[in-house]
Amino acid sequence: MGKLKRKTFSWLTAVILLLGYATPYSGQASAESILTVQQAIENNSGSATVEGYIVGHTTGTNSYDHEAPFGNDYNFALADNPDERDPAKILPVQISFSYRSAFGLQTNPDIVGKKIKVTGSLEDYFSVPALKSPSAMQFADGSGMDPGEPGEPEPPAITGLKIHDIQGEGHASPYKDQQVGGVTGIVTKLEGNNAFFMQDPEDDGNPNTSEAIYVYKRAHGLAEGDQVEVDGLVKEWVLEGYSEKLETDLAMTEINATKVTKLASGVELPEPVVIGQDRIAPTQVIDNDQFGVFDPAEDGIDFYESLEGMRIGVESPQVIGPQKYGEVPVIANKVEGKVYSPQGGILLTEESSNPERMFLLIDRDFVAKAGDYFNGLVTGVVSYSFSNFKILVDQETLPELVESELIEDYATFEQRENKLTIASYNIENFSAETNQSKTARIADSIINNLKTPDIVGLVEVQDNDGQTASGSADASQSYQALIDEIIAQGGPAYSWTDIAPEYNQDGGAPGGNIRVGYLYNPERVQLKEAPKGTATDAVAYENGDLTLNPGRIDPQNPIFEDTRKPLAAEFVFKGQEVIVIANHFNSKGGDDPLFGVTQPPVLDSEAKRIEIAKLLNEFIAGIHAEDPKANVVVLGDLNDFEFSKPIEVLENGQLTNMVETLPEGERFTYNYQGNSQVLDHILVSNHLADQTEADIININSLYMEEHGRASDHDPVMVQIHLNNGQRQCPDASSNGPEKQNEDNGKHLGHDKKAKACGYDKAS
Repeated sequence: MGKLKRKTFSWLTAVILLLGYATPYSGQASAESILTVQQAIENNSGSATVEGYIVGHTTGTNSYDHEAPFGNDYNFALADNPDERDPAKILPVQISFSYRSAFGLQTNPDIVGKKIKVTGSLEDYFSVPALKSPSAMQFADGSGMDPGEPGEPEPPAITGLKIHDIQGEGHASPYKDQQVGGVTGIVTKLEGNNAFFMQDPEDDGNPNTSEAIYVYKRAHGLAEGDQVEVDGLVKEWVLEGYSEKLETDLAMTEINATKVTKLASGVELPEPVVIGQDRIAPTQVIDNDQFGVFDPAEDGIDFYESLEGMRIGVESPQVIGPQKYGEVPVIANKVEGKVYSPQGGILLTEESSNPERMFLLIDRDFVAKAGDYFNGLVTGVVSYSFSNFKILVDQETLPELVESELIEDYATFEQRENKLTIASYNIENFSAETNQSKTARIADSIINNLKTPDIVGLVEVQDNDGQTASGSADASQSYQALIDEIIAQGGPAYSWTDIAPEYNQDGGAPGGNIRVGYLYNPERVQLKEAPKGTATDAVAYENGDLTLNPGRIDPQNPIFEDTRKPLAAEFVFKGQEVIVIANHFNSKGGDDPLFGVTQPPVLDSEAKRIEIAKLLNEFIAGIHAEDPKANVVVLGDLNDFEFSKPIEVLENGQLTNMVETLPEGERFTYNYQGNSQVLDHILVSNHLADQTEADIININSLYMEEHGRASDHDPVMVQIHLNNGQRQCPDASSNGPEKQNEDNGKHLGHDKKAKACGYDKAS
């Protein structure tokens, strides 16, 4: 019987072992098992020891930095292959305090590539499978801290602190990376199930220190009005943002809570600090000392930091731009001496970026335009995300929005038989696939608001199939769709011309192949006969005409990589020739944000626009050198302001920017984060300046689609009296058409820089 039992036991054991070999790994991991990174990712539960190679630093969900310098010592990324770059095969590993000196990548960047074994808890971190709360770390060579050798004990938590002590007078907590205990406050705003804001109801009387703080605690189970006590680690943490947020954005002071104790419920929330009454926001300066002095009274970036996490209020704030991404830009009140538009926007100027702008985070369905206002006190807490301070509003008490009258804008000049009208219009990724309602709005604006210009320089025309990756950049159907709609609404039968770019070589949305092109009314103007250029042919000016029509200016110059190339076209109006150059300069992408960690912001994109402007200026100088009476008009989305260096370089003795002749309150074609600003321009040869009127037709930038917006840009127009072939400037003997003179003796219409007739050589 004993032998039988032994045989049966041996047989069962063999079966179990065989099944074990045949069954794939599953179930909770054990700390005694050594898992590969892939096994750890697939399992993501229980405690385990994972072995792999350090491949970099985790910067966000599925976002990794693989090269030094690294942002902090809080984590590293583990993979089975030392050269792994696929986020799906990478495991973030949390580094707790006692391991940071030896394994933190900011301190030890040279450990990238090393093989390591880590014991900890498999659970989500950065919203992906990860390894947290490590109890042991050891390199493959045996160095490090084995299980049973936990390293230095964490120092005891600091107690007796108030929130304002933790916040301190500055952008970083004096207790950063330290454990604190017994910090009390009232929950004022929930951020989902895993975070909340809390505020101390007792103000310390120091306006430079915030009384509130952001707390991270998974499954906190709290409600607004709960009084709580918090233990945890003080951190400076970058919340939601763009992919480059760790390099550009300010961090929020937070407590990463290990314990939250609810002391009471239903406690009254602290009274909000009312902006414009209790505290006055700076209106001129964002930062003027590179964070050298914490000065909330002068620097806007310090002002909002001093209110971080706190409940604030704004009485009847005025909306200064359309809702976008759920954010409504507002100001508390108008400031004497600042420039505002008739519609209610605030203008970006050379002197100020308007730090008093605030952003109410409401929702993406909220409809608001510039000039509207809230009828009462708007309250919320101050947070920071996507490169700006935000007010997380109290939705339940949000007052009614009072809508302002929608001001319809029209060109100020009527079509004249002997005057040429030219418009610049960015029509925002338009193609034959664009929905009919937008096509109709653009057509209507060209007919009624712009009053059917003779020439329309179009920006952001996509190919026929929009962003479909078809391999074709042809846009003939896109132009025809707009022309047909203009005809259907009673407008003229425009003709069109452009040069299709090489596929996916001019930037913009992949597959869209945005370009500049022209509509022109053949009943009023003609495209002068000449061979049409290709995407790579360079146009020149010889014997009084363009060699190609239309033709691209120096399209193979490396400066135009991934950027739209200038398109020159020569038109004839009433026997007079005019060269129009349409442009879409590189965007401001890559520039530092106004309220970012780098002060003053670095404008990396500007250098390229300066070089493009110089190239254009030299081309135009060559035209004027051959024929000082040549009529040149430069238009388009130049992606910079009238006071910027690129526009100054573009003008440089050859051109007058007609935007600068308009009243300051009318100088805007775009609204970015509540700042009304000029990005679209029309410049003319200096000798045409006093024969030219300008207008910006503000029909889009301040509004949402619900208000009839057709694009995100406003069109710009000029009307030019080409004088029926007469000289525009006196000759050397002062013979020429009579002019009305200003006090300085210059011809009426020359801009504030008092350019005289004639042209300098390009410099």
